[in-house]
Amino acid sequence: MKTKAIGNLEAAETLINKQEEKYYTASIHHAYYAVFQYMKYVLAHTDMQPLSYEEQTEKSSGKGSHKYLINQIKQRINNLNEEAAQDFVQAVRELKEARVDADYRIRQFTQEESLACKRQAEELITKLIMYFEDL
Repeated sequence: MKTKAIGNLEAAETLINKQEEKYYTASIHHAYYAVFQYMKYVLAHTDMQPLSYEEQTEKSSGKGSHKYLINQIKQRINNLNEEAAQDFVQAVRELKEARVDADYRIRQFTQEESLACKRQAEELITKLIMYFEDL
Protein backbone atom coordinates (compact mmCIF):
# COMPACT_ATOMS: atom_id res chain seq x y z
CA MET A 1 0.00 0.00 0.00
CA LYS A 2 2.92 2.31 0.71
CA THR A 3 4.20 1.69 -2.82
CA LYS A 4 0.77 2.55 -4.24
CA ALA A 5 0.71 5.76 -2.20
CA ILE A 6 4.10 6.83 -3.50
CA GLY A 7 3.03 5.92 -7.03
CA ASN A 8 -0.03 8.13 -6.73
CA LEU A 9 2.09 11.07 -5.56
CA GLU A 10 4.38 10.53 -8.55
CA ALA A 11 1.35 10.32 -10.87
CA ALA A 12 0.04 13.63 -9.49
CA GLU A 13 3.42 15.24 -10.11
CA THR A 14 3.64 13.82 -13.63
CA LEU A 15 0.20 15.17 -14.51
CA ILE A 16 0.99 18.61 -13.08
CA ASN A 17 4.34 18.72 -14.88
CA LYS A 18 2.58 18.26 -18.23
CA GLN A 19 1.49 21.88 -17.72
CA GLU A 20 -1.76 21.35 -19.56
CA GLU A 21 -5.00 22.53 -18.00
CA LYS A 22 -6.82 19.23 -18.58
CA TYR A 23 -4.31 17.37 -16.37
CA TYR A 24 -4.42 19.63 -13.31
CA THR A 25 -7.85 18.39 -12.24
CA ALA A 26 -6.87 14.75 -12.77
CA SER A 27 -3.86 15.19 -10.47
CA ILE A 28 -6.11 15.93 -7.47
CA HIS A 29 -7.45 12.37 -7.43
CA HIS A 30 -3.92 10.99 -7.20
CA ALA A 31 -2.86 13.42 -4.46
CA TYR A 32 -5.80 12.44 -2.26
CA TYR A 33 -5.43 8.70 -2.83
CA ALA A 34 -1.74 8.88 -1.97
CA VAL A 35 -2.78 10.06 1.51
CA PHE A 36 -5.64 7.56 1.78
CA GLN A 37 -3.40 4.64 0.85
CA TYR A 38 -0.67 5.81 3.21
CA MET A 39 -3.22 5.94 6.03
CA LYS A 40 -4.18 2.34 5.23
CA TYR A 41 -0.51 1.38 5.33
CA VAL A 42 0.01 3.13 8.68
CA LEU A 43 -2.99 1.44 10.27
CA ALA A 44 -1.79 -1.98 9.11
CA HIS A 45 1.77 -1.50 10.36
CA THR A 46 1.59 0.66 13.49
CA ASP A 47 2.23 -0.60 17.00
CA MET A 48 -0.73 1.53 18.17
CA GLN A 49 -3.69 -0.82 17.79
CA PRO A 50 -2.85 -2.10 14.31
CA LEU A 51 -5.64 -2.95 11.88
CA SER A 52 -4.80 -5.40 9.12
CA TYR A 53 -5.94 -4.54 5.61
CA GLU A 54 -8.61 -7.22 5.96
CA GLU A 55 -9.86 -5.74 9.25
CA GLN A 56 -9.93 -2.28 7.68
CA THR A 57 -12.15 -3.61 4.90
CA GLU A 58 -14.43 -5.55 7.24
CA LYS A 59 -14.84 -2.81 9.83
CA SER A 60 -15.46 -0.05 7.30
CA SER A 61 -17.97 -2.05 5.28
CA GLY A 62 -21.19 -0.07 4.94
CA LYS A 63 -19.82 2.84 6.99
CA GLY A 64 -17.85 4.68 4.36
CA SER A 65 -14.29 3.38 4.26
CA HIS A 66 -12.73 6.81 3.95
CA LYS A 67 -14.52 8.25 6.98
CA TYR A 68 -13.76 5.14 9.02
CA LEU A 69 -10.04 5.20 8.20
CA ILE A 70 -9.75 8.93 8.84
CA ASN A 71 -11.38 8.44 12.26
CA GLN A 72 -9.06 5.54 13.08
CA ILE A 73 -6.02 7.67 12.27
CA LYS A 74 -7.48 10.56 14.28
CA GLN A 75 -7.92 8.35 17.35
CA ARG A 76 -4.30 7.25 17.25
CA ILE A 77 -2.88 10.75 16.70
CA ASN A 78 -5.23 12.05 19.40
CA ASN A 79 -3.39 9.85 21.91
CA LEU A 80 -0.24 11.82 21.09
CA ASN A 81 -1.62 15.33 20.55
CA GLU A 82 -5.30 16.30 20.38
CA GLU A 83 -4.73 19.55 18.48
CA ALA A 84 -2.50 17.82 15.94
CA ALA A 85 -5.21 15.20 15.41
CA GLN A 86 -7.81 17.90 14.70
CA ASP A 87 -5.49 19.72 12.29
CA PHE A 88 -4.58 16.51 10.48
CA VAL A 89 -8.21 15.47 10.00
CA GLN A 90 -9.19 18.94 8.80
CA ALA A 91 -6.43 18.88 6.18
CA VAL A 92 -7.44 15.39 5.01
CA ARG A 93 -11.08 16.48 4.75
CA GLU A 94 -10.11 19.52 2.67
CA LEU A 95 -8.08 17.35 0.32
CA LYS A 96 -10.93 14.83 0.14
CA GLU A 97 -13.40 17.61 -0.76
CA ALA A 98 -11.05 18.76 -3.52
CA ARG A 99 -10.93 15.17 -4.79
CA VAL A 100 -14.74 14.97 -4.81
CA ASP A 101 -14.84 18.24 -6.77
CA ALA A 102 -12.24 16.94 -9.22
CA ASP A 103 -13.90 13.56 -9.71
CA TYR A 104 -17.61 14.39 -9.65
CA ARG A 105 -18.18 18.08 -10.31
CA ILE A 106 -17.55 20.38 -13.26
CA ARG A 107 -14.89 22.37 -11.42
CA GLN A 108 -11.55 22.69 -13.21
CA PHE A 109 -8.46 23.11 -11.05
CA THR A 110 -5.64 25.51 -11.88
CA GLN A 111 -1.96 24.69 -11.81
CA GLU A 112 -1.62 26.55 -8.50
CA GLU A 113 -4.51 24.61 -6.95
CA SER A 114 -3.17 21.28 -8.13
CA LEU A 115 0.30 22.11 -6.78
CA ALA A 116 -1.26 23.12 -3.45
CA CYS A 117 -3.14 19.81 -3.22
CA LYS A 118 0.00 17.85 -4.04
CA ARG A 119 1.94 19.78 -1.38
CA GLN A 120 -0.83 19.15 1.11
CA ALA A 121 -0.69 15.43 0.35
CA GLU A 122 3.08 15.41 0.83
CA GLU A 123 2.75 17.29 4.12
CA LEU A 124 0.08 14.88 5.38
CA ILE A 125 2.24 11.87 4.54
CA THR A 126 5.19 13.54 6.28
CA LYS A 127 3.01 14.01 9.36
CA LEU A 128 1.94 10.37 9.26
CA ILE A 129 5.60 9.37 9.19
CA MET A 130 6.30 11.70 12.12
CA TYR A 131 3.34 10.52 14.23
CA PHE A 132 3.92 6.84 13.48
CA GLU A 133 7.71 6.91 13.39
CA ASP A 134 7.97 3.22 14.24
CA LEU A 135 7.21 2.37 10.59
